[in-house]
Amino acid sequence: MRKIAEAVGAAVLAGICAGCATIEARDVKIYEPTQLSEKQYDAVGRLWVETWRARTWVPTYTSRDDAVAALQDKAAALGANGLINVGCYADPGLFSIGDPAFLCYGKAIKVR
Repeated sequence: MRKIAEAVGAAVLAGICAGCATIEARDVKIYEPTQLSEKQYDAVGRLWVETWRARTWVPTYTSRDDAVAALQDKAAALGANGLINVGCYADPGLFSIGDPAFLCYGKAIKVR
């Protein structure tokens, strides 16, 4: 009986850990809205626009590439393997002080 319980426990633990595989930011692919239908992915979250803080502050970056890399990093941290509806804009100083900066947002998704 004990061996069966240990085997079941090990199988459950293995199943849980299989879902724990970390996704690297470099593995988060950016999709155009027309590339996927909503049936091909699950939404994980809308980055930089879901929280109350977005009304007063959003992260800005010195280049578009840095801003997109930050989105990919955040999406990976949430377990997403893709981004869709990514928009990037040059901020002339509204959210940043001084030099123009870039702000980007998008939807983190898990492609099936």
